Formats: sequence, C-alpha cells, structure tokens
Amino acid sequence: MSKKYTPEFSRIVNTEEQVSKKEKIILEASAQERAALAKRFELVSIDSLTAELTIIAASNGEVTVRGPMHAQIVQSCVTTLEPVPEMVEDEVKVLFSPHVSEEDMPSNPDDLEDLSEDELMALLDQPEPLVDGKIDVGEVVSQFLAVAMNPYPRKDGAELPEAALIDDEADEERPNPFAKLAGLKEQLEKKK
Repeated sequence: MSKKYTPEFSRIVNTEEQVSKKEKIILEASAQERAALAKRFELVSIDSLTAELTIIAASNGEVTVRGPMHAQIVQSCVTTLEPVPEMVEDEVKVLFSPHVSEEDMPSNPDDLEDLSEDELMALLDQPEPLVDGKIDVGEVVSQFLAVAMNPYPRKDGAELPEAALIDDEADEERPNPFAKLAGLKEQLEKKK
C-alpha cells in the first residue's frame, strides 16, 4: 500500500467550480507551511512566500495558471555554512490540460535517461495533467520556488579554508594507486 503524499503548502483550486473564465487568487504560506517547506528544500528558513495568481479557463478545458511569486529565504553558504538570505522572485506560468494523462508523464528520473534533447524539450512544453478539474496551486508555487532559488548560495567574500586548498594540492601530488598496479601487470606479463 503506497502512502499518499500531502504537500506542505497545499491550496486546491477546483476549476470546474470556477464562476468566471478568469479568476485572481492571492496565496500566502503560513509559518507552519513555510517551516515544512524549508525542511523539504533543506533551507535554514523561509521567512515569506506569496503569490498572486491568475487562473484562466479556456473553452477546451485547458487551464493556465500565471502570476508573480515572491519569497524571502535563508540558505546555508556552500563554503562556510553561514546563513545566506535571498529574495526569490519568479513568474509562475503553467498550462494544465484534461487531455493529458498522468500515465503520459515520466514517473521517475530513470524514464528520462533514453530521451533525446528534442524529446526532453517537447516534454517540457507539454501541459501538466488536469485531473478532475483540480489544481494544487500551492504545490505549483512551491515547485517554482525550488527551481528559482540559488542552487549554490555563497556568502559575500566567502572562500574555502586553506586546509581544503592544501588537501586538493596534496591529491594532485599523490601517485595514482592504479598506475602501480598497471606497472605490476606489465612486469608479470614480461615474465611469461
């Protein structure tokens, strides 16, 4: 029996109950939701996370979600592990379609290995599946945050400690142990 995943920041919009073809919604993550997302993304903290989204329903059943997302986050410096604050701003834009099935989408990264670059680009342009007319816009915003934040935050002026640099230089001077084995193999073959 598989566990059902519940997103940390969930806001379900039922597009079938949408009164007009275009609606605006404002999202703001609570302190508890931000703490849970910070844990998920391995951040020090998420101090704010908001989005102002427009949901546009087309006559063919497709739905576009678009609008600005803003977050104030704190990550650990990749060099010193000190806190690094960052303002993350991105434009959310996703197309959902009832004509796309979840089975059509890759379920794990291994499914992507054999695809050509053109096939990968086509997959990126493909709409997301719209299941039962419901969209979790909170999870959409969370995913945009994950992609938009700096993957290698570094505190201004942070440098690697000298000990780390010395170890790298020592590795370059150290002989390759496999080179010795190759030499031993050559000696054994000469004896034959």
